[in-house]
Amino acid sequence: MDNLTISTKQKTTPTIYAYTTPTNTAKKGWIKIGYTNRNADVRIKEQTHTVGIEAKKLWSYEARFSGGGYFDDHAFHSFLAKHGIKRQVNTEWFFFNNHPEEAKNLFKEFIFKDYSSAQKGLKIPYKLRKEQEEAVEQTFQYAQNNPNGEFLWNAKPRFGKTLSTYDLLRKMDAVNVLIVTNRPAIANSWFDDFEKFIAWQTDFKFVSESDSLKDREPLTRNQFVDYVQSAPGDVRQLAFLSLQDLKGSMYFRGDGGGFDKLKWVADTNWDVLIIDEAHEGIDTFKTDVAFDQLKRNFTLHLSGTPFKALAKGEFSQEQIYNWSYEDEQFAKENYQGEENNPYENLPRLNMFTYQMSKMITEQVNQGKKLNDETNVDFAFDLNEFFATKEN
Repeated sequence: MDNLTISTKQKTTPTIYAYTTPTNTAKKGWIKIGYTNRNADVRIKEQTHTVGIEAKKLWSYEARFSGGGYFDDHAFHSFLAKHGIKRQVNTEWFFFNNHPEEAKNLFKEFIFKDYSSAQKGLKIPYKLRKEQEEAVEQTFQYAQNNPNGEFLWNAKPRFGKTLSTYDLLRKMDAVNVLIVTNRPAIANSWFDDFEKFIAWQTDFKFVSESDSLKDREPLTRNQFVDYVQSAPGDVRQLAFLSLQDLKGSMYFRGDGGGFDKLKWVADTNWDVLIIDEAHEGIDTFKTDVAFDQLKRNFTLHLSGTPFKALAKGEFSQEQIYNWSYEDEQFAKENYQGEENNPYENLPRLNMFTYQMSKMITEQVNQGKKLNDETNVDFAFDLNEFFATKEN
């Protein structure tokens, strides 16, 4: 690292640059850190000459990690934020309090980053609730006896699917794990539990390029590859992808279309594929085609509303762990442990039943076969049942 030299030569490669404006007292202590695909000196001049401000270039360097792989300024800006560097809102100006060498040192640390020191986690221990332990144990036993099998957790929201899943992965001694979801925003839930409970006590690294995690610290695919090459011990990956990305790849479409991306996903033999609410709002055929291209040893489905899958009989009783609102309320009211009731803070649930007329139930029963298009109009619609008028 001591041999790093900051180049002042003209470059046309992706470049990170830094400069100050000494004559502008309003920017005293602030450093502009930007990104360009062109010559850094030209870019700095473009930004400052129109307002008549003198710029002092501090350094510019190729935007590439020492082990390979390019990055943009957003990645470095997030790194600065993680180190407590104050940023002027919606700008590329960072406050270093007249210590410009600190900016250079942080840049050196960033490009020579030791990924083994990343994702160390918050070191919070965890203890699963009884139903979570049951779900993990039942799934583990099924996986042991059914290689290439599939299992469903039909569990209400707030069951704790992510933490329970991580516990299952540890029990299975999984190495390559792929998490796919139709809701990219829930990436934060997966990363939160990983950071709090899992990272510090496992060899897993969280790999994702989801926009939902742009201000967090997942590793990109290239960063993970760099880490694997230099890691002294075992390496395990938790890769998080959106279903949209998967179906947009030419390797998962089956029709020759799509983009040339995610080849590494297609080439990897995954120990476990986790499908988190992936059945929601999607084209089933395209999704089935995409999942058929994934090489994996076991599949875990997570859902609070797997009605279609259950109605179609995709899972037998031994392939399902159920945990409903009613189960939770019963556990809350009948807890007998010596420790604090783990269900105490869960909200009270009032359950109501509605009696439909016999005429309607007869029509619903006639249309219960999902493939019977002539009767599908008689299927019960909960939204329609509770529909309201404008007033």
